[in-house]
Amino acid sequence: MKWFQRVVLLISWLGSSASLLAQRYYTPPFDFDRSMDRAYVDSLLKTTRIRLLGLDRLRPAPTVDTARMEYLHFMAYVHYSGMTHRDSALLVANHLIHLAERKKNIKYQIKGLLVTERYYREVKTDYPRAIKLNHRLLSLIETAPEVYALYFWRIYRNLGHISSSIGEDGEAVAYLQKSIAWFGKDKKIDPVHLSDLHRILANAYKGQQQLAEAEMHALRAWDILNQQPRVSISNKAYLTNDIGLVYNLQQKFTQAIPYLKQSVAYWEQLKAPLPQADALADLAVSYLGNKQYDEAIANAKEALAKNQKVHAPMLTAYSVLMNAYEHQQDWKSAFAYQRLYNDKKREEQRAINQTESLRSKARFDRERLETAYRQERLLQNQRYQTLAKQAEIDRLNNTFKTNEFRRLAQTNALKHQLETQQLKTAAAQKQATQQATIKQLHIDQLRLGLSAQKRIRNLLYIGIAIISSLGFLLLYYSLRLRRTNLTLRTKNREIEMALIKGQTLERKRVATELHDRVSSLLGATKMTFQTMDADILSPRNKTLYENSLNLLNDAVTQVHQLSRNILPEQLLQQDLLVSLKSLVKKLNLVEKTVFSLNYDPSGKLPLSPEVKFNLYVICLELCTNILRHAQARQAHIKLIWYDKWLAVQVLDDGIGLNPSVEGGTGLHNIRERAETIGARFWLESSELAGTKASVLLPLPE
Repeated sequence: MKWFQRVVLLISWLGSSASLLAQRYYTPPFDFDRSMDRAYVDSLLKTTRIRLLGLDRLRPAPTVDTARMEYLHFMAYVHYSGMTHRDSALLVANHLIHLAERKKNIKYQIKGLLVTERYYREVKTDYPRAIKLNHRLLSLIETAPEVYALYFWRIYRNLGHISSSIGEDGEAVAYLQKSIAWFGKDKKIDPVHLSDLHRILANAYKGQQQLAEAEMHALRAWDILNQQPRVSISNKAYLTNDIGLVYNLQQKFTQAIPYLKQSVAYWEQLKAPLPQADALADLAVSYLGNKQYDEAIANAKEALAKNQKVHAPMLTAYSVLMNAYEHQQDWKSAFAYQRLYNDKKREEQRAINQTESLRSKARFDRERLETAYRQERLLQNQRYQTLAKQAEIDRLNNTFKTNEFRRLAQTNALKHQLETQQLKTAAAQKQATQQATIKQLHIDQLRLGLSAQKRIRNLLYIGIAIISSLGFLLLYYSLRLRRTNLTLRTKNREIEMALIKGQTLERKRVATELHDRVSSLLGATKMTFQTMDADILSPRNKTLYENSLNLLNDAVTQVHQLSRNILPEQLLQQDLLVSLKSLVKKLNLVEKTVFSLNYDPSGKLPLSPEVKFNLYVICLELCTNILRHAQARQAHIKLIWYDKWLAVQVLDDGIGLNPSVEGGTGLHNIRERAETIGARFWLESSELAGTKASVLLPLPE
């Protein structure tokens, strides 16, 4: 029976797994500092589209519908916040609203309408339509205020934005205070939004010229922002600009300058020239108020360089330049900027005249919709009262009818009791027969379950035996392979040691041949030349004789040095340091580059002859390359002994490494020698710092 129950549970789990997958939807937080990064925005949209396509493969279920609506809301939010696809945000939000209406999901209707309202308010500046959408949102929330009260603060914030935009700062203050009061209902919301509410409220107070209240709320917003572990730079940039502007209006210019400088730095970090121009223009006003005219002119001109579109910061910058040049008695410049200021002021006035009709219509629509909303609330309360009275009348009628029915029920109670007793007796007999049949079926089912369990157990034993056999075979072949690899590594090591030994013998033979034969031959040639009487030669031939004799001297010296450098006696008998010191002395005889040796270890290095030989040859090859190619004045060989490592570095101050040389045979041989002794070799080169070659060798324990 237990086996049968497990099979049933497995089938039910497989049937429900698809719907459970739909609950695992996750949308990452949007990074507003990357809102202008099109690649970042497109990656979020692409990932969300893939997840939406994945939902199409699942069976229809409420969890699947919820996941689909959440992904649609996230897509609309990313489209809008990314600032590059804002029209697409409206299309996706409308699709979300229609889907939520079909599924009768009020939560996602509210979310979709919030995105649509923001689009019409901020992008299209269609304030009448935005006001209608906000009142539609209020009507949806009123259907279940105990559930959706957490959205009230957003609606009042939106209405505060609109009131501030149409010049109704008093109404904006009232709406924003309501928004702050309702803010605590949303337990999951980021406190950064509360900071934003205080910032907007400060701007509304600023519009009413209540600068003390504006300063208080702006600083409150800054305190909230600084208490959060992660805040977008754009939030800080907007807020510091607003604080500096409030201080400018209060003529507290010294207090305004640090905040405005911070704002300029934030916008520079975000690479946003238009808002940075706004902050620069306000900073220029602060410097002008402090009578720092040069700084005011510089910041105003920089603001104009970054903005030739938005009127307000351009007018501020022109005004600062005009006043600053007047104080410096540069009347020509002051007059020029006065003329530019007047032209821009006329352009701004024309734009204000064009939008004033929209503002008036928005004020009218807001008053009309608020009146309709209040009337609807009043009618709704009246309907509630009427329904309550009707319910009381129905309750009284029902009470009377209940008493009548009770009297009739008492008359028929005995008759019904007798009929019930007869039915119970017949049902008991039938139930006894059914229980006997069920017990027999249960016994048969248990027998089938036991036989099935026995078959499964036998199959499991056979499977375990097969798996165990395969495991033993794999273990056997693994051990054989390991022994084979160990044998191969030993053979490779012996071959490497034989190669090193052969190289050492060959170098010793070549050094002997150079010293005994070539050096003797050159010495004999030199002595033959010296027997000639140079005084009887013509001046030209005498010069050729002296040059030839000098060349022979150089050849004898270089052959002698080469025979000793190929395999120095100290390397075979003494420590690596002694051989390198001797190498440095010989290299300095060339008088082309000054070589030096720096070493950290205090004593003999625990190195095998193979390692000493390869390190010496690597240093010799690198120093030869410096003499040939680097054109360096100085070069250094450094030995640094760490705890369990030896670092050998060869540095020069030459012209750097030519890319064609970097892949040459010499460097390839050096890398092979380093790998032979278990070391790592790398190069660092630049035209300014020369070349640095490093070998890092692990020392034996």
